[in-house]
Amino acid sequence: MENYHPTPAHGIFAEVILPLAVPKPYTYAVPEELVAAVRPGLRVEVEFGGAKRYAGLVNRLHHDTPTHKFKSILSVIDEVPVLNERSLQFWQWLAEYYCCSLGEVMEAALPANLKLASERRLVLSPLYDGDFVGLTDKEYLITEALSIQETITIDDVRKILNQKTIYHIIKSLLDKKVVYLFEELEEKYAPKKVACVRLAEPYHSDSKQLAGAFDLVAKAQRQTEALMAFIQLVRETKHKDAGILRSELYKKASVDSTVLNSMAKKGIFQLYEREVSRIGGYEDEVTEADELAPQQTRALQEIRTHFTASPLGEGKGTVLLHGVTGSGKTRVYLELMQEALARGEQVLYLLPEVALTTQIIRRLQKTLGDAVVVYHHRITNNERVEVWQKVGRSEKSSTVRQLAVGSQLDSQLVAAEAAPVHCPSPQAANLYSRGKVRPVSTL
Repeated sequence: MENYHPTPAHGIFAEVILPLAVPKPYTYAVPEELVAAVRPGLRVEVEFGGAKRYAGLVNRLHHDTPTHKFKSILSVIDEVPVLNERSLQFWQWLAEYYCCSLGEVMEAALPANLKLASERRLVLSPLYDGDFVGLTDKEYLITEALSIQETITIDDVRKILNQKTIYHIIKSLLDKKVVYLFEELEEKYAPKKVACVRLAEPYHSDSKQLAGAFDLVAKAQRQTEALMAFIQLVRETKHKDAGILRSELYKKASVDSTVLNSMAKKGIFQLYEREVSRIGGYEDEVTEADELAPQQTRALQEIRTHFTASPLGEGKGTVLLHGVTGSGKTRVYLELMQEALARGEQVLYLLPEVALTTQIIRRLQKTLGDAVVVYHHRITNNERVEVWQKVGRSEKSSTVRQLAVGSQLDSQLVAAEAAPVHCPSPQAANLYSRGKVRPVSTL
């Protein structure tokens, strides 16, 4: 049965974008206990189309009570918004310009693992008494699986029975009141974790106590070797508080997990998992960029002059830097990037094809270091989520992307190979084709 709610006393409603091709966002009541948590840009769990649950995105909050029946938000998924106000405005422009719904923009723009939909699961009914009499062989297999696993998905049923058409069997179990169905929102993104080891207290905070640890393993040669190898690895690592990867210790001391588990029981080691980023950092030395050639200096000055003199409105600060391959355009972009980053702004650098990514990234990282993160179609869904989150939290200042669609960057500088533009307005991606891009310099 659908769960409709009366108008809440506080009268706060949320306009929620759903990742579906529906004509407009839908209005949901904000329960009193969630008023402080709900704000634009957050994902919320809502019901739509019966009992189906989705992770929708809050577009705006208002006090206009709907004239139709409405449901309430079930829960808030995020602590911080996954989309800022500027990006929401950009989504609105995309929907209007391309004559599509906000839901279709959301489906195209948001990383796959941030778009959640509920999965239908089976669970044993409380009315079922455990009697297998009257069940067919296939119904018995499903019921037995539920008695072991507590809940299973529709796909699990297909695998158990090794057949595709299973809904008539589930319907029979529902009619016999053996099982019932429920919807559960599945979180697709999983942070990457690595198995680590560190010294337990008091050895971690007081190295003078290590003599006592060696006394505890004096009669176990492999444990002694593991402890000595651990100390050596700690001395070699830059981040001593982060612990040591267990895989490194296994290799260094030629031991296995049984040795470390035994030492953990003795209170010498603490075994734990540490969350790590899937986005590789830059650890080499950062160097100064090459000196600008006279032609590059002239082009850079003309671009700066145009940025300063550009009138307000559509096309503001949008320029075309013309030059053949190898003429030095990228060096000019790099200079502009450094200036933007120095002002605390963000940079979106677009490449025409993913094949160019590796060589361009190496070149940028030599000057910009760990400020560069990469986003293109070949990275995994979990990596996309981490890049999205890092840029949204402004932990990274420069992003290299292959595509502009779906960017959540509040970018003051947008540079694109083959069609470079500088424009803080969401219309920047469309200006060149409409004749709004002014050529200011040639290399």
